[in-house]
Amino acid sequence: MDEEKEGLGFKSEGARLMKFRLKMNLSQKEMSKILGTSQPVISFMEKGERPLTFAHLRILRKKFNFNINWYCTGMGAMQFTDENKSTLISDVSTIQKDYEDLSKQYDQLKKIVYKLVKDFYAKDE
Repeated sequence: MDEEKEGLGFKSEGARLMKFRLKMNLSQKEMSKILGTSQPVISFMEKGERPLTFAHLRILRKKFNFNINWYCTGMGAMQFTDENKSTLISDVSTIQKDYEDLSKQYDQLKKIVYKLVKDFYAKDE
C-alpha cells in the first residue's frame, strides 16, 4: 500500500518545508544550522522521508512565525502575521461567546426537560 495514503509518508510536508525554506531564501545548510541538525537531514525532510520534529516546529514558529497548521495540512498562510494573530484572537473570542450562549441554552433546555418528565410522571399518580 502507498505510504502517503496510510499516513506514513511525509511528501506533502516535505514539499511545504522546501517551499518555506526557498521563500526565506535559505539554503539547506542554513536551515540545518537554524534547526540544529545536518544538511542531509533537511534533504530527507524535504524528500518526505522524515518529518520535522516538534522541537524543529517550535524553532521555526518562534523564529519565523511559522504556521504549523499550514505545514501539516497546507491550509492557511505559511507564516502568521499580526493580522492573522488579531483574527485568531477574534475567532477565539467569538467561539468563547458562542460556547457561553450554548451553555445557557443547554441549562434552559435541561430545566424544561426535567419539568416535562416531572409533569408526565405526576399525571400517572
